[in-house]
Amino acid sequence: MKGALDQEVNGMFGASEDQVRSAREPSIREINATIPRRVRLDPDGGYAPLAFVLIFLCVGAIWFGGAFYYYIQQARHRDALNRMGREAIATITEIYSGRGSTSVYYTFRFSDAVYQGHARFPEDRYLDIHVGEQIPILFLPADPSVSHPSNWAWWSWWDLGPHVFMLMFPIFGVVGLGYLYRERRLARFGWVTEGKVIACAPKGSRFRVDYEFLSEDGTEFDGADECSDEYETESSIRVIYSRKNPKKNDTYPMSTYGTLE
Repeated sequence: MKGALDQEVNGMFGASEDQVRSAREPSIREINATIPRRVRLDPDGGYAPLAFVLIFLCVGAIWFGGAFYYYIQQARHRDALNRMGREAIATITEIYSGRGSTSVYYTFRFSDAVYQGHARFPEDRYLDIHVGEQIPILFLPADPSVSHPSNWAWWSWWDLGPHVFMLMFPIFGVVGLGYLYRERRLARFGWVTEGKVIACAPKGSRFRVDYEFLSEDGTEFDGADECSDEYETESSIRVIYSRKNPKKNDTYPMSTYGTLE
């Protein structure tokens, strides 16, 4: 109903739909005259990448913050045991074998009380221990919960495996930040021009639009973007590109950043 009414009004005043739309939208010259533009993240296309970046960075910070605290604590315990540790004989109660490491749980007695400890069996030793076997340990008399088998390594190369895997989270977060930064610079300083659609095909609920455009010096470049609207081949489309590197381009307005009036 609204579309029919708009067409009727346009017909009354002798203006085409394209003319009315161009009257509502700023011209390319007006858009380029506002460089550097004031921009903000678009709620539809910009908040999702930012959310993923924050999630990846937070997961990485929590994991490596916890790992840093754990290894600092281990170093303090090792130093304290070397300086003030007392020897005792412990009995192995449980053995859990995993990929690349074996966790050994043991108990020992001190001052008429039984304490429990655990450690990883060194990977460079032949696994010849059994439940019920006795092993020498060092413990802190002031805090018997701190103990470790004598002459056993405190860590192995296998311990690095989970950290290497989790390293992808901060890496992806930093990559995402770089992407948002580049998008913001393009939105603020990019040069807008008229391009031409050379292909348009459905991609999920959106459309992949391939286009080409001419830079200021007349060199032809191409690009592609996903849009919510379908474009006809040879139709015009606004393109924003970096004047220093026109290969960095996008459709205008951009989906990640919007321009503030």
